[in-house]
Order: sequence, then C-alpha cells, then structure tokens
Amino acid sequence: MAGGRPPLRRDMLGREGQRLSLRPVIRRILLAGATLLLIALAWATLSGGIQQIPRSRTLGQRVETTVQLACGLLSLLSVLTCLRWRRWGPPVRAAWAISLTTAAGLSSVVWGPPSLSIGLVFAGAALLIALAIIGLLRVGLAS
Repeated sequence: MAGGRPPLRRDMLGREGQRLSLRPVIRRILLAGATLLLIALAWATLSGGIQQIPRSRTLGQRVETTVQLACGLLSLLSVLTCLRWRRWGPPVRAAWAISLTTAAGLSSVVWGPPSLSIGLVFAGAALLIALAIIGLLRVGLAS
C-alpha cells in the first residue's frame, strides 16, 4: 500500500483501474459462515434422524426420518460441492432445500399433534432459511 491507499487493480492490458476492495474477504467470510451453518445443520439433522429411527412407528414418521437423514447427507454434499465438483452445486443445493423444507413441514405433522397450519409455517420458515443459506453460498462462491 503506497501512501496509505489500497493498491490499484490492473486490467488485462496492465492499465490501472479501480481500487481493490475488501469484497473477496467479505465473500470468503460469507462462504465460511454458510459452510459452518450447513455443517451444523448436517450434524443436527443426522443425529436427530438416527435417534428417531427406533421411535418411528407410523409410515409418516418413517418418511420424515428418511427425508431428515437425506437432508443431513445433502447438507454435507452441499459443502463438498463448494470445494469440488462445483457444477453439481446448484442441483444438490436445490435438492437440499427441498429436503429441508419437507422435513420441517412433516415433522410437526407426524410427530406432534397433527396441525397442517403449523406444518406449513415450519415448511415456509425452513424454505426461507434454505434460500438465505443458498444466497450466502452464491455470493461467497462468486468469482
């Protein structure tokens, strides 16, 4: 940094252009945060799903447990596609968002007193959370 100013960015022809921003640092922080959220979500869904297996009595409970375990695996796969196999990232993240939304919506219906309205609220909240995490990943992975 000459004179207390950030270095200038050079274009392909070597001409000086805009000043470098902190944007790459911010993108990496957002990517790290979203990755940590996915890892925490994977842990919660996988451990919860494994604990639910012996307690699953009805077909709905078995389906919800299976979707919850799939959500945990897709959370880990989403993290993996941020590091490698990036072309698989969008479909994996879409499948993850669907599984998270489905598991959240079904859980209140099949495990608690059946309430369709609460199931829809949980599903909607889970979808908003999934879209927020996908947005963080999208910003964090932008080149």
